[in-house]
Parts: sequence; structure tokens; C-alpha cells
Amino acid sequence: MDIKSWKIMLAVDDYGSFTRVGAELGYTQSGITQMMKNLEKKVGFPLYIKDHHGIRLTNEAKSLIPAIRTLLNADEVIHQEIAALNGAQRGTIRIGTYLSCSIHWIPKIIREFQQKHPDIIIQVIEGVEGELADWIQERRVDIGFISLQKNHKYQFLPVMDDPMYAVIPENDPLAKEAEIPIEVFEGAPFIITEYTPGSDVHRVLRKNKIHPDIRYVTRNEFSSLSMVEHELGYSILPGLLLRGQQGKFVKRPLKPTITRQLGLAYSSLEDLSPASKTFLEYAKNFLLDD
Repeated sequence: MDIKSWKIMLAVDDYGSFTRVGAELGYTQSGITQMMKNLEKKVGFPLYIKDHHGIRLTNEAKSLIPAIRTLLNADEVIHQEIAALNGAQRGTIRIGTYLSCSIHWIPKIIREFQQKHPDIIIQVIEGVEGELADWIQERRVDIGFISLQKNHKYQFLPVMDDPMYAVIPENDPLAKEAEIPIEVFEGAPFIITEYTPGSDVHRVLRKNKIHPDIRYVTRNEFSSLSMVEHELGYSILPGLLLRGQQGKFVKRPLKPTITRQLGLAYSSLEDLSPASKTFLEYAKNFLLDD
């Protein structure tokens, strides 16, 4: 059982499709199928199930995923350490990020970083609050651009306090107000992105004991903005995301002022590869100077 086989199994877990895995890793679908069958023979039990949803790993296979991620991370570190000893810096860095960060921060950071480190490959994966925290703990991503979560199990470098804003349809009477008391949302029609206990907006509502009438739950903040524009309800969104956005809505400061703390998260400094450590330091300095 070589590293290549484990990479394929991990990709099957991530993508749920042999076709997608083949496209990502440069193999044919039949090649992926054959390698998975060979791996099943070696481990002695089924690794995947095919159904109308696609491909998914068996429970036995899923139990191996944390160990496989640890193995592959260690393999990447070894290759990068060898490259560093030979006077080169190369490798792959997996970045997890919010939509707001991927719009305003990530492109600038990657462009300037890769001008100095052209042999380092950067993969960017977008997610929401709950997902990113899990991805960091599972080592699915090396570094996350995220907001600080309560009871977090990762290292966190704060870089910015990002204010949260009320987002109101432009023709709504509330649009005339200079700031919006948080109490206004009690029982009001509301649009929210990712309504989970770990989300920033959920934290804001819970802390202030506000119970809006949640009409729509979206996966994407731009979907929430569009619904506000069409007068389907109000929303609360972060300032970084709203930066430069225009439409048939207004953003107003909340009363009291509410912020989320944005920063760089990672499992531990010791577990980061040389390339990831270099990127972490570069991104931290970039954002603190921004």
C-alpha cells in the first residue's frame, strides 16, 4: 500500500466521484476504479459504496481517514524538508477560507506570495464557519482564514476586527436610520447564511437573545444579499464581504456595535510544512499591514 493509493482514497472521500478524482489527479475513471479494487484486496474489506448519490466510503474506510491525512501530511513535510535542504522551496499548501476572504484577501496574497515562491502550489477551498473549523482539525486544510470560534481546537493569529452590519432593502423605512438596534430583528423576516450554532450571525443573535423569523437559509452571502434586494427580509452580514458591494440595499451599523475577529488558524506550528510556515508568516504580515 503506497502513498499514491491513500491519496486516491482520500480524494474519493473529498469528491465522491471517480470521474472527479481522475480529473483532479490525472487518471482515467477506469484507472481509479482498478486502484481502489486493488487497495480493497490489500486491506481485506470493502472501501466504497456506489449509490444514486455517487461514491461514498464505507464506515470502515472512513475510520482510516484521520490516520491517512496524518500520513499524507507527514509525507508532504518530508518532501518539503528535503527540498529545503537542497536549497529549494516547493510543495503544496491547502488554504481554507470564507467567501469574504477569498474575494478581498486571498487573490492579493497569493499573487504576491507566488511571485516570490513560484514553486509552491496553493489550493484554495471555500467553506463556511463550521466546515472550516472541522477541516483544520481534520488536516484537510493547512491554514484557514476564519473568524475566531468559541471552544476552538486550533491555533489562531488575529489580524482584524470585522464589523457586522444590518442589511436592509433600500425602500424599507429602516433604511432611513443611521444605525439599527439589534432588537429590531426580534420576530422580523430574516435571511441568514449557514444557520448553525458556530456561525457568526447565530452567535450575534444568541448573545443578544434575538429570535428573528428566519424565512430563508442560504449557502452563499451573495444569495442573502439578492434576497434582501428583493425585499424578502433583513440580514446581518460582515463588513469585509460588503466592502465595495452595491445594489438595492443599504448597510447600517448595528447598535450595539458587533464585530467578528478574523485571523489565520492552523492545527499546530509543529505540524505545518516548511511551505505552510512560510505562507503563514507572509499572510500574517500582509494582513497586519493591509
